[in-house]
Amino acid sequence: MAVILGISATQLREDIADKSTEVSRRYHRGKAASRVKLLHQEMQLAYVGSPLALENTRNNLLDMEDVE
Repeated sequence: MAVILGISATQLREDIADKSTEVSRRYHRGKAASRVKLLHQEMQLAYVGSPLALENTRNNLLDMEDVE
């Protein structure tokens, strides 16, 4: 990713770690959006009966309860 942006990997890591930067906000927003898409896809697979998706969905729901 750093190569595509034309900056050093170290600089990118520092920018992501600094929560006050726009880079960090966009990175974390994109990461959250990707996670939501993956969880949604997993839920769809669980609805059609995928045993692995059912187990993963159950674990995801338990994890969410732990965070609350």
